[in-house]
Amino acid sequence: MAHASLVSRFSSPNPDSIIIEVGAPSDLAPLARFHYVAGRPGPIAQAVRAVDDGEVVGVLIASMPTLNGRWRAIAWPGDYNTSDKRANALRLNHDVRLISRVIVDPRYRGRGLAVRLVRAYLDNPQTARTEALATMAHACPFFERAGMRRIDLSPSKTDTRLLRAMERHGLEPADLLHHPPESIAPSLRSWAIARKLRGGDIPGRAFAALMYPPVALVHDRSAL
Repeated sequence: MAHASLVSRFSSPNPDSIIIEVGAPSDLAPLARFHYVAGRPGPIAQAVRAVDDGEVVGVLIASMPTLNGRWRAIAWPGDYNTSDKRANALRLNHDVRLISRVIVDPRYRGRGLAVRLVRAYLDNPQTARTEALATMAHACPFFERAGMRRIDLSPSKTDTRLLRAMERHGLEPADLLHHPPESIAPSLRSWAIARKLRGGDIPGRAFAALMYPPVALVHDRSAL
């Protein structure tokens, strides 16, 4: 992805002063606190940033893909699930990158900046195929607006276990929002550990996961 092509293509047509350009992994740190997922993403392969008057106000991180993705059987049936697991992994790493973070400074939200960041990456991707996972895609469909195809997923096994535990205690997802009873605390802890979550509003995150199952987004530049 050439620095010059990004700047010329995405800064000039915009009425504001924001420039979209190639970034660096270090651009993530100042904005990470604004993302709903704690911790760092997987191995970073590419960064794209939005800069306003020298300040980084948005960042997109593309990472190496996860090896197991249940959406791939729908997106690209048969391509990465052969009997040769090593060959599957090699092909996946060659073909696919995962957009693991898109973060916009709260002062700049509502201006279409997330869409612009995703479009910038998709126009000059590292690989022909791009994936993203989004819990909040129902409320913030910027991936779709940028041209990615949405794949709705059924609840994960981890979420299903929590939902069944709640049902045994006569609870509904909404009960997680208002002082969830101690009876569900062990199941919530197990859910958070399985999700690799530390701190934050665990009951609120669990409510969102149960009410809004994750959505996969895919894009295949070679098919355009």
